[in-house]
Amino acid sequence: MIAVARGFGQNFRTAITGSGSRGKARVHEPDFWLIALILTLVMFGIVMVFSSSFAIGIQQESGNSYYFVIRQAIWALIGLSGMTVAALVDYHYWRRFSLPGMIVILLLMAALVFIPGLGSGGAEWGAKRWIGLGPLSFQPSEVAKIILVIYLADWLGQKGKKIRNFSYGLIPFALFLGALIGLVMLQPDLGTATLMAAIGISVFLVAGADLLQLGALISLGSVSFMALALGSAYRRARILIFLNPDSDPLRTGYQLAQSRLALGSGGLFGLGLGASREKFTWLPAAQNDAIFAVIGEELGLIGCAFVLFLFVLLAWRGYRIATKAPDTFGSLIAVGIVTWIIFQAAINIGGITLTIPFTGIPLPFISYGGTALAVSLTAMGILLNISRQSTDDVLVPVREVSAHQRSLRRKRADRPRGQTRRRPAAETAFRSTPVSSSRPAYQPSMNRRETESRYPTRSGSFGRAKRRPSRRDG
Repeated sequence: MIAVARGFGQNFRTAITGSGSRGKARVHEPDFWLIALILTLVMFGIVMVFSSSFAIGIQQESGNSYYFVIRQAIWALIGLSGMTVAALVDYHYWRRFSLPGMIVILLLMAALVFIPGLGSGGAEWGAKRWIGLGPLSFQPSEVAKIILVIYLADWLGQKGKKIRNFSYGLIPFALFLGALIGLVMLQPDLGTATLMAAIGISVFLVAGADLLQLGALISLGSVSFMALALGSAYRRARILIFLNPDSDPLRTGYQLAQSRLALGSGGLFGLGLGASREKFTWLPAAQNDAIFAVIGEELGLIGCAFVLFLFVLLAWRGYRIATKAPDTFGSLIAVGIVTWIIFQAAINIGGITLTIPFTGIPLPFISYGGTALAVSLTAMGILLNISRQSTDDVLVPVREVSAHQRSLRRKRADRPRGQTRRRPAAETAFRSTPVSSSRPAYQPSMNRRETESRYPTRSGSFGRAKRRPSRRDG
C-alpha cells in the first residue's frame, strides 16, 4: 500500500510551488503514510458497503445488488479527484473563500430549515438534511464541516493573543458557533451538531484560548445541549434507551439490539466476509450508520481492531502534520480536519457499541454516503498540501512584541549596512579595563589594520595568514 501511495503521489513533485503569505517556500513530497491510510480506508469501505448492502439492493432497488456499491465507487472517484486537486493547490488559497463560503452555507442551512418542502428525508428519517439534485442528493451540513474548519482557522489565526479577551474572542466565537449548531439542531441532526461543537472547541483551544473561559463555555454549552436534547421526544428516547438498552428492544432500541447481536455473533475472527445474517433486513441502515456492526459480525474482533488501528494511525499522522505546519493558519486547519474525522469515527463506533448515545452519524470513508465521502476526501487533500509544506521545526506560538522592541528593530533596519552601534562611555571604559596582567587591554577605537600590526598572526594558525604576493603587486 505504501508503494501504491508513493506512486499516487509522484506527480505532486511537478505541481505548483507553494506561494502565499509566507513568500517563497520549499514544497516537497506529501505524507505517503497518510495517503496509504486514506486509500486503505476507502477500498475497505467499498468492500464493506457491497457486503452489507447487496441484500438490501435486491430487495429495495429492483433486484440490483450492485446499486449501492456502484454509487459509492462513483463518489469515491469524485472524492479522490477532489483530494488530488486540493493536494496540489496551496492551502492558503482557500482563505479567500472562508467568509463567502460560510455566508452561503449559513443561508443554505437556514433555507433548508425554514422553507417548507425544500429539504428531503423528512418522511422517512424525521429530518430535513438533504437537497435533491436530480438523481443525487446534497447534504449542506457535510460541506459545512470543511467550511467551518477553514473559516475558524482564518478568523482565529488573525486574532493572535487577542483571542484571550473575553469580549473580543470568546463572545463572538460563542455566538457564531451557537448559531451554526442551532441550525443543525433544527434539521434535526444531533450527531453533526455534536461534531461541529468538537471541531470549534478544538480549533479555539489550539488557537490560544483562555482555559478558564473555555471551561466556562464548555459547561454552559453542555447544559444548553442537554436541554435541547431532552426537549425533543426522539432525542430524549435515544438518551433513555442508552441508559436502559433492554427497555424497548422491539421499537426504540431495535437497531441497538440488532447491532449488539451482530457484534456478539462475530466473536474473535467473525463469520467470514459476506456471511453476515443481520444485514438481511434485520439490521436497519446496515450500509450506513450501522456498518461497524456488520464489520464486527463478518470480521470479528480482529476486523474491528483493524479499523480502530487505522483511525489511530490517521490521528497520529494528522496531528504530526499540524505540529510541523509552516504557519498558524495551516496548523489550525490540520487540527480541525483531524479532529473532525477522528471524533466522527468515535461517535459512530461509540453509538454502535453503546459507549455513548446513538446519534446516527456515518463512519468516515467506510459508511455509504456520497456527500460525506467526497467532502472528507477533499479535506484530506488539504491536509496533504499542508504536509507538502511542513517544516522540521515544531510550530510554536509567536510572542507579542512590545512597542520598545519594535522601535529597536526599526532602528536596526534603518541603520546603514556595516555601521555598528556606538557603545556608551561607561561600557567602553569597562571593556577597556585589562582583565589580567598577562593579556593586553582591549582597545575599542583600534581599527583592523592597527590590530593586525600590534598583534600579528602567524602563517598556518587559525587566524588570518599573510597574503602571498601576486603578479599584480609587481
